[in-house]
Amino acid sequence: MKILVLGAHGQVGTALCRLLTAREFPHLGCGSDTLDITDFRSVEEQLDRFKPDCVINCELVGDIDSAERDRERSDKVHREGVENLARLCHERDIVLFQLSTDQVFDGTKTTAYSESDTPNPVNAFGRSLWEGEEAIRRLWHKHIILRTAWVFGPDGDNVLKRILRQASELDVVRVPSGQKGCPTPALDVARVIIAILEQVGCDVDPPLWGTYHYVGSDVTDWPTFAETVIKAAKSFIDVEAEQVEAVDPATLGETTSRPANTELSTRKILSTFGIKQQAWRRGVQDTLKALYEPATGTGEPVR
Repeated sequence: MKILVLGAHGQVGTALCRLLTAREFPHLGCGSDTLDITDFRSVEEQLDRFKPDCVINCELVGDIDSAERDRERSDKVHREGVENLARLCHERDIVLFQLSTDQVFDGTKTTAYSESDTPNPVNAFGRSLWEGEEAIRRLWHKHIILRTAWVFGPDGDNVLKRILRQASELDVVRVPSGQKGCPTPALDVARVIIAILEQVGCDVDPPLWGTYHYVGSDVTDWPTFAETVIKAAKSFIDVEAEQVEAVDPATLGETTSRPANTELSTRKILSTFGIKQQAWRRGVQDTLKALYEPATGTGEPVR
């Protein structure tokens, strides 16, 4: 299978390209600097040049707050760009694999969200990705949409690395209060993507196309996540922080609405593909090793 990875410089895209290389999958990784998915003609030319069997789109606009600040850009990438991909993949009979988010839900449910729950995004990031999902469903049936959440890893900027920076400089690490979800290592998402691709082309009835959830186990909140990171980090670096403080998100500059609960159920992906959740705490350890052990480190240093 020949694979084109879009958003190859993001957390999941980087982990995925690294894993595809290790597994010797023929692939090409493109970041937004080399291929703008909102440019229909450029995407068309790349598809005709590379001739992939599958396109995996990991392209995201920054984070939740940056999407809110630039809604026009968020809409173009997450909705218009994804619609371009769906149309072009349909014309060429190319499988489309789309990465999506827990932010499509409003967080009012008290239990885990399943794929059958109706989305109701409360911010621009979730809304634009949901509209992109809908464009795919409308235009091309050979697709997989994978929703994930609270992604962290050794590459790029993410909450784990921000916690590490605070912990090495301050006595108190401050994190948002009032949010519950499932941290997910980027490498685990990459492994899941490959595991799905290895099965989705099988001739089974009914077909395996559709929407799935994958997140780390178990559900937690930001203070617990931060405490786990700091405790584990003491084996690798000097840690100044002695306390984790949960504060109002606005105090941290988070002005965008966020769902209170984005726990995602993974029963469907388990029953369909046999993919089990991995503990996010193990992912914390693996990320720290990648950052701080020179022999195995593959990520970016924390500054």
